[in-house]
Parts: sequence; structure tokens; C-alpha cells
Amino acid sequence: MKINKIRTYTLKILPVMIMIICFSYSCSISSVPIEILVPAEINITKQIKHVGIINRTIPARRRKIVNYLEGFISGESIFADRMGAENCINGLAEKLNTSPRFSAVIIHGEMVRGTGTRTFPPPMSWRMVEDICRKYKVDALISLETFDSNIHFDVKKKYKTKKIKTQNSGEKKKIKVPRYYAHLGIDVNSGWRIYDPSARQIVDMNTFRDRKNWRSSDDSRKDAVRGLPGKRDAINASGYNSGIQYGIRISPTWLNISRDFYIKGDPGLKNAKRHVQTGDWESAIRIWEKLIVNVDLKIAGRAAYNLAFAYEIKGDFNNAYKWAKRSYLEFGNRKAGRYMETIRERITDKYLLEDQLED
Repeated sequence: MKINKIRTYTLKILPVMIMIICFSYSCSISSVPIEILVPAEINITKQIKHVGIINRTIPARRRKIVNYLEGFISGESIFADRMGAENCINGLAEKLNTSPRFSAVIIHGEMVRGTGTRTFPPPMSWRMVEDICRKYKVDALISLETFDSNIHFDVKKKYKTKKIKTQNSGEKKKIKVPRYYAHLGIDVNSGWRIYDPSARQIVDMNTFRDRKNWRSSDDSRKDAVRGLPGKRDAINASGYNSGIQYGIRISPTWLNISRDFYIKGDPGLKNAKRHVQTGDWESAIRIWEKLIVNVDLKIAGRAAYNLAFAYEIKGDFNNAYKWAKRSYLEFGNRKAGRYMETIRERITDKYLLEDQLED
């Protein structure tokens, strides 16, 4: 992919950017929310564009009876993991279909069985993979091979000091009252394989481990527990999140972040802020370029920093790095030193995205 094409994928100004947030002590810095595209953790051949997602976590009939007995003895919900696995593939499908890399379809009704535990089954036969891919017109098959969840639940009682009025004198006195703290944690293990039928190769085999936690507190134990989600709902939410996280591993992902720029110290900085608010970057750049020759090195450093910020927004990372470097080395802006590292990461990500996205 050409560099000028990749810019259309790497950064978007969010519609809410007009609501620039001022957060520093003196309000000398404002923050603009933006959305950047970050590369996947692994590269998958560009020939794979349309993928099928299949749930292989349902065990064979004999193993299903064993799993049922194990769940009954341990007290775990018998069907909670099955629903969690369905939500897991739903999370993956949503993540892939909102990325610029893949389109995905969930495949139901195929008799593909696994272990029903966190142990990987043997790989599917290539004949089966090829038949499924041909039937659903997909380039590759992403299979959720394992899914297992563990529940951690506890309630702790602590005492806090509270002032109350006495009935007779009306004076306040200190008493200790109980406070209950409830915690629910779900550990999810989801195991994945990606089957590429054209190369007859498993291009990724990965186990994703994640924990989601919920906490609630109240003056009564019952109300503290009531503030937590139900265990099945928690497993479903954890499974969905696990699918999203695997999508981040294999596909470029839009990420919401914010970028800072200086708005005070000189009337020109304040004026440029209004141009940023209206999306007139060229006018803002012209103002900051004039401030570079300011006799006040602090103002010049802020202007150079803002130019780095503007060129990153425009997708010109080389110019962004140049101005961040000048702000740091020539004008002593320490914030620009940290920004240089951020721009270096953006440059690296740009070349990774060129390898991952379609020409």
C-alpha cells in the first residue's frame, strides 16, 4: 500500500473534537479526542479477507456426559460456558466487521466437536475445512476450539465510623457500622485456531486468558450482592470481551485516544485554538509557524510542539517527528521529548499497517 493511501486509515478526528477539553492547572493545554488505527499483533496473508467463525467448543456426546457430571459436582453452571462461548464468537465477529481488514460471518449448524474443556482438540481435517469454506464462500476458518470459565465470588465485611445523633440530647456520637464489599471475578480461557485452506496451514493457534471483575458495596450483605451481575450474565460479558480481544490480535483496530496542544502563553496560541475548533488546520499551522521565531523560547517550544501535533493529525508523521524534535532539542520542551517516542511508534505502526491492509 502506498503511504498516502495508508493515511486514510490511520487517524480520524472524532466528531466531538469541537468540545476541546481543558485539563491542566492553568488551562494552558487542551486535549483533542481522536481515533487512530493500530496494527494487529500478527500478520495474516492479504489473500484472506472474508472469514467464517465457528464454535467448536461443544464436546462429543460421550465427553458431554463427563462434563455434565463434573459441573454438577463442582457446582458450576452446566450451560453457562456454552452461552459464554456463543458470546465469544459474537464479540470476535463484531470486532472483525468493524475493522478495515476483514469481513466475517458466524457459521452455525456444522457438526464440529471439541473437548468442552480448555484442552485443545486435534486440528480439524483439511477436507472438512475446505468443505466448510467452500460452502460458506469464505477464505479461511476461525475456530473457537476451547472455552472455559472460572468464577471467583466473595463478600467481605468491614467496619466504618459513622456519626449519629442521640435521641435524648441530640448530640452526635461516633459508632462503628458494618459495610459489605462484594466481588465477582470471571476468568475466561478461550483457545483459537485459524485454518487457511489454500495453504493448508494453521496460521495462528492462541489461548487468550482474561479476567473481568465487578465490585459492589452496601450497608447490607444482600444489597451488596444485588449490585453484582448474575453469574451467567458475567460469563456472557466476559466471553464477549474475550472475542473482542482476539479480534484485536488478528486485525487492525480503531483506538480512541486524545492528543494535547498548547493554547495559552501568547495571543497567537489562543487564536490558533479557534481554528482547531473549526477544523481549519492550515490556518492554525500558519500561526504556529510564525511563533517559532518568538524571542520567548517557551512560546517557540509550544508552537513547535503544536506543529508536531498538527502534522500527526494530518498523517504526516515525518514532519510531526521533525517538529517534536525541534521543540525538545532547540527550545527545551520536555513534553516534546515524550511526544517524539509516540511519533516513532506511529511511524512503526504505519509500516506494519501497510503490510496488513489491502493494496
